[in-house]
Amino acid sequence: MGRPYEFDRNETLTKAMDVFWEKGYKATSIDDLVDRMGIQRGSIYNTFGDKHELFLSAVEHYGDVVTSRTLKVLEADGSAVENIKKFLDVIVNTPPDRRSKGCLISNTVVELAPHDEEVANVVKAIMKKIQSAFQKCLERAVEAGELPETTNTRVLSNFLATSTHGLIVTGKSTPDKKQLKDVVDVILSTL
Repeated sequence: MGRPYEFDRNETLTKAMDVFWEKGYKATSIDDLVDRMGIQRGSIYNTFGDKHELFLSAVEHYGDVVTSRTLKVLEADGSAVENIKKFLDVIVNTPPDRRSKGCLISNTVVELAPHDEEVANVVKAIMKKIQSAFQKCLERAVEAGELPETTNTRVLSNFLATSTHGLIVTGKSTPDKKQLKDVVDVILSTL
């Protein structure tokens, strides 16, 4: 009988997620993953499957951990419109070295989703979660009288989710916080 693996699956998956987030799927080698995850190649294959399966698990993990944590800003008590402003401010105020990494979901949409149906399905589910969080926040804003009752929360939530991804992609390539802030001001003018 084989020896049981002696590592924390979630911690190890977080390490794999970080490698893919920094390098992208194609540029990440199994050796990169072995080095960062701190486990043997056989343990990776036995626990997570091949590189593609590990990547899918890492993206899902990102959605469960990073995206869920970020969306808590939209779900917080208080003014829903202020929560949207805070959410966008977090993106603008992310330190340039971290901002240049972008978002694993946005990065994956650009790199793989058009050519990989499994990846596309995973990122679509996470992007739907983001859009839904915006929609719930906007619905609270309408209920609180912060936005007109005629607000189409579905269309506006799609716009905010799409704008967020665009802002993140732009932030990868520019250290100019003023440019990002100007974009946020235009986004907020739609509320």
